[in-house]
Amino acid sequence: MKYVFTTLLLSAVLLLTACVTTNNAPEKKYYTNTEYSKMTYCIGISDTAMYAASAKLKGTPKQQLLDYYANKPSEQLQSATVNKVYAANFTNAWDYTVSFFDECALNLAGVTKQRVNFASFCSQNALIANAAYLHKQSGRTKEYSLQHFSIFKSKTPLEIVERVYASSRNRSEVKLDEWNRCMEKISD
Repeated sequence: MKYVFTTLLLSAVLLLTACVTTNNAPEKKYYTNTEYSKMTYCIGISDTAMYAASAKLKGTPKQQLLDYYANKPSEQLQSATVNKVYAANFTNAWDYTVSFFDECALNLAGVTKQRVNFASFCSQNALIANAAYLHKQSGRTKEYSLQHFSIFKSKTPLEIVERVYASSRNRSEVKLDEWNRCMEKISD
């Protein structure tokens, strides 16, 4: 009897150890390194789209944004993004930015609409990191940011908030950290 109990206990420990050490990343890789790299560029462009979409919804004149981007190193790209955003019809800056990223992934990286879902999720992780960073920079508490993202039925946004508030990295870095953390699991 003692032998059976010991064997069962040992088996249970081995099984639990295997479960704990198993990587939770999907086994299938959905994107090539080239697609991943090109979509990372879309994350940067989407940042401009989010800023412009928010400004448009607040009633900020387009010219004010164009003036802001004038004489910056990427003026043409930023201005084209602002013009695209101001020509679009939408009521929610977040949703618009997600669709903007999806379109960029299609056009720049060649990722079809049928394949973009996982990358789109990762792009939203970057958006959450951006928002949490802005909360932190404006002096809002971590609890405020956690409450803000508690509407999601997932622990991922709350984990992102925790990492952003614990980090000393700048806004661009925390966004890319979250993008990369997510994409590395599903890319070659």
